Amino acid sequence: MAYFAVYDMETGAIHNIVECPEFLAVTIHFDENQNVLQVDRQLSQLNWLILKGELVEKN
Repeated sequence: MAYFAVYDMETGAIHNIVECPEFLAVTIHFDENQNVLQVDRQLSQLNWLILKGELVEKN
């Protein structure tokens, strides 16, 4: 299994963490202003952002 973060491309806020096999990642639903990034573990959405395609811990 792999973890994928669905996030807002403008703010970097993570909206959802999805756990699924890698081959099913293409089926993850996201809106126009969102994108998906594979992450190495399950994350707390309150403590992390995705900026410029990189996972960043909030200070």
